[in-house]
Amino acid sequence: MTLKKIIHDYIEMSRYVALGSLDGILTVLSISLTAAIMGMASGGHVNPSTVGLTGLSGGIAIALSNGFGSYVGERAEEGKTIRELEDKMMLEERQLDDTIIQQEARYRIFMSMLTHGSASFMGSFIPSIPFFVCGDIYTAVTINLILCFVMLAILGAYLGKISKESMSKTALQIICVGVLIVIISYLMGGGHG
Repeated sequence: MTLKKIIHDYIEMSRYVALGSLDGILTVLSISLTAAIMGMASGGHVNPSTVGLTGLSGGIAIALSNGFGSYVGERAEEGKTIRELEDKMMLEERQLDDTIIQQEARYRIFMSMLTHGSASFMGSFIPSIPFFVCGDIYTAVTINLILCFVMLAILGAYLGKISKESMSKTALQIICVGVLIVIISYLMGGGHG
């Protein structure tokens, strides 16, 4: 397994990269916005770095959850497939262990875990950056919102393209999920009154 092969296969799994990125973006959007609004609604000073760390910790959690969940799910599926193959070949159970078939299954499990986890992390990391570079919470939130919605639009268009559907329609659908999250975050954060 070479780095070149891993990178190639990672790119080939672009649908999962897009979905993992969406998880990260939407998680950080929700957590950061709710934390910022709660702080602003209390009338006190809101430290953008604190909001950024709060959102990023949620992003790390979703990345670990997606990576580990993918590992567990793929391992179960690949194990089941190998056991069924052994049965069809009239082999004893575990006879295909330590074969090329099992090595390839392990590689697929690894790639799934890597793809889901790292994409979720990157999707959460990028929109968190404004909270660490902006001294003002209002500027950080504004830039965060812009980044999130631009990323959602790009990912939506990309998913529309690979599914051979309308790029703009898919982008709009994903943007609507982002808008719904903003509304929920606003209400939960105390911005309603």
